[in-house]
Amino acid sequence: MSEKKLIQLQRFLIIAVLFLLCVALVLVILNTYQSTQKKSPQNQAREQNLSLFTSPPTKIVDENVSNPFKELYYENIILSKDFNESENLEQNLSKDFYTQNSLEKESEQNLSLSQISFENNLSKDFNQSFENLEQNLSLEELASKEVNQTELNLAELNQNKSEKLSTLKTQKIDFKKGPAKLAIIIDDMANEKQVKGLKALNLKIIPSFFPPDKNHKTTPQLASKFDFYMVHLPLAAINYKKAELDTLIPSDSEERIFKKIANVKEDFKNLKYINNHTGSLFTSDEKAMKKLYKALKEKGFVFVDSKTIENSKVEKVAKEFGEFYIQRDVFLDNKDDVSEIKKQLQKAVNLARKKGFAIAIGHPRKNTFKALEESKGLLKSIKLVYLSEIYGE
Repeated sequence: MSEKKLIQLQRFLIIAVLFLLCVALVLVILNTYQSTQKKSPQNQAREQNLSLFTSPPTKIVDENVSNPFKELYYENIILSKDFNESENLEQNLSKDFYTQNSLEKESEQNLSLSQISFENNLSKDFNQSFENLEQNLSLEELASKEVNQTELNLAELNQNKSEKLSTLKTQKIDFKKGPAKLAIIIDDMANEKQVKGLKALNLKIIPSFFPPDKNHKTTPQLASKFDFYMVHLPLAAINYKKAELDTLIPSDSEERIFKKIANVKEDFKNLKYINNHTGSLFTSDEKAMKKLYKALKEKGFVFVDSKTIENSKVEKVAKEFGEFYIQRDVFLDNKDDVSEIKKQLQKAVNLARKKGFAIAIGHPRKNTFKALEESKGLLKSIKLVYLSEIYGE
């Protein structure tokens, strides 16, 4: 039960008691009045008793005299004091309650004002952030459009460039223009002795070096001794028991092939042309050659088909990629015999005269070097060239 209800209950009880007391006094007074009417000597006593009831006792009244109204009077005084104290308590409680309500209202008002201020500030911050976000998004969208437009322009430029290059490369080169030309490639270059033997010929011949591995670690350094050289890339053969280390096979992933070509690019500076070592299995696989051509084209290399198998797919893939198809025309030393090698050299010279240009491939063998030395007169009848002189740097 609340304090307010307790106070109301106390007031009600006090009023009820006072009412009963008043009724009792009236009854007593009436009874006394009737008695004094009969006995006059008692009138004085009644008046005395009434004076006791109507006025507070003084020192004249004998404290020892028994007076029924005296006790009733003091009871009334005590009840009046209690009633006044209750009213004062109620007033104080009302004041406290009013003060508390005022504080609560003031607190609620301050809280409401703070909340409104916070919401206003939050709304302002949100609006500002939203405006900044919209502005940033607009700038980002604009930048994205510019980047996309730039990419489109570059793509269009690259496409036009690729189309022009493809058109150029698919056009037949007029090999018959000028003197007959012959490019002689010596494959399998791997050591210093081979380099010295080739240089001793003092002929314009193209060395093709193996990529470096544990069997021939210094090929990049050896290649740097020549004005023009190639890389002899090992590719899988159908029947070959002595495959080079790290030979590419048709089932290799694009990642594996790309990594291999990237390593070649890093090892050999100013390299442009690559031909295959063995490779009858790999070059006859169209899917494998497409993976290889992707990597070669990305690194700017030109592939030369050593033509180790008749059904090579290199020509088809090269045309699809808009690249020149370059192939070997004559093998010089399938038979390791000087006279046979000389015959092959004569065949290559005759083909160069007929077509205007031919490619012959040999190996760094003793008999091959000897046949080349003894055929210098024949070779003077045509022009020995690097591939870059025919197909560009």
